[in-house]
Amino acid sequence: MKTALRFLLAAAVAWIGTWGFTSQAARAAEEAGRVLAVRNQVMLEREGQRSPAAAQSPLYLQDAVLTDAKSRTKLFFRDDSILNLGELSQVMVEEYLYNAEKDRSSSIYRLVEGSLKVVVGRTDLEIHTATAVAAARGTKFIVWIEGKPEAKWTGLLVLEGEVLVRSIQADLKQAQRVQAGEMIRVPAGAEPAPPSPIDPSVLKWYNLDTLALGTPFSSDSERLRLDGTAAPEGSYAQTIQDSLSSLQTPPIEQEPIGAFTPVNIHLDFPTEP
Repeated sequence: MKTALRFLLAAAVAWIGTWGFTSQAARAAEEAGRVLAVRNQVMLEREGQRSPAAAQSPLYLQDAVLTDAKSRTKLFFRDDSILNLGELSQVMVEEYLYNAEKDRSSSIYRLVEGSLKVVVGRTDLEIHTATAVAAARGTKFIVWIEGKPEAKWTGLLVLEGEVLVRSIQADLKQAQRVQAGEMIRVPAGAEPAPPSPIDPSVLKWYNLDTLALGTPFSSDSERLRLDGTAAPEGSYAQTIQDSLSSLQTPPIEQEPIGAFTPVNIHLDFPTEP
C-alpha cells in the first residue's frame, strides 16, 4: 500500500512539474511584439543565434535586438508600447507578462548599450541598465548609456509624464522622481543625482539618434494593435496592420533622415506663331 502511495505521489509531482514547465514554455512562446521598422543593419538574437531583423519579425521573451552604426529600429509591443533603438545599441526583452483579460502587461527591458526612446503603453514598464532602473507608467522618455567600460553611467530625460529612477544596486534604495522637462544621471555604484532641467543639446542629440522610423503614431487612437483589434480606418496604424497580415503589402522599412534638397523645374512651352 505504501509503495503504491509513493508511486502515485511521485507521479503527481512529475505531472505538476511537467505542467509547470509546459506553462513556462508556452508563456515564452507567446509573441510579445514585433519589429515594426528597420534602417540599415539591425540584428535579432534568439537563443544565442543572430539573424538579420526585418519589419514583421516577431519578438519573444529573452530576444535581443542590436543595431549597427547609422542604424535604427522601431519595436512595437502588444500593450502598445513603442521602443525606438538608436545606433550601436542593444536591448533585450527580459520580462514580458501579458494579461489578456486586463489587456495590460508587466514588462522589463534591459538596455545593454546605446540609447532608447520609450513610449509607454498599457504596461508597468521598467528599463534596466548596468547602473540604473527606470520605472514608468504612461509616459515618454529617452534613456542612454555613456562612459568607459570601467565607469559606465546612465542618462535619462523625460518628455512626458514622470519616471522613477534608482540605482541597479539593491542596497542603494534612494529613488528620484524625474518629471517632464527634467533629466538625470546614475553613475555606477552610486545613488542617482538630483534631476536638473533638460540640456537642449542633449535632447537634440538623442532625439535624432532614436528618431522614429516611418510615420510616427501621433495619438493612442492611431497605434497599431497586435492582439487583433482593428486600427482606426484610414490611419497609419491600419496601413501597417494590413502589411503585417498580408505578404503582398511591402512593409515600411525606413524613412529618409536629413535635409531635403529642393529641386526647381522650369518648363518652356513653344509660343503660337
